[in-house]
Amino acid sequence: MKIILVRHGEAEDPSSATSDQSRRLTEKGESDIHKIGRFIKSSPLKVSQVFYSPYTRTRLTAEILSKEIAFSGEPTSYDVLAAGARCSDILSCLVSLNNSDTVLLVGHNPDITLFAAELLGNASTSENLVFMPGSSIAINVAREKFAHGQIIWAISPDMLG
Repeated sequence: MKIILVRHGEAEDPSSATSDQSRRLTEKGESDIHKIGRFIKSSPLKVSQVFYSPYTRTRLTAEILSKEIAFSGEPTSYDVLAAGARCSDILSCLVSLNNSDTVLLVGHNPDITLFAAELLGNASTSENLVFMPGSSIAINVAREKFAHGQIIWAISPDMLG
């Protein structure tokens, strides 16, 4: 199974929103996610599912990505991807998918970093992973174990120019 993890794009300052959950993407955040979406579309991976945290900035990120990659389905909100939740709790939803599926998950830091480290089979790896807003990592991992995965790519929008 291929799991693409994306940290939401740059969000507006917390003081300008009514709540953390309602923070929207900045113009730069939207632009960065368009870049990441074009990158994913140009990759050989074909996304079969898109899941996101129930926050506005992750929903907007998932919507932009879905348009850029021409995703035919509807992105799905999952509470287990909310800030402070354990992203690994989504594994119970992924078990029903096939090893040939590619799933895109949009979440928050540090949760998404910890989940990437877990999928790679080494929680201490998280200190070496840096998820700036809009960053993405794609991991090939067997759904029977969800551990000892291999990195397909790790990229930030700034690397895409």
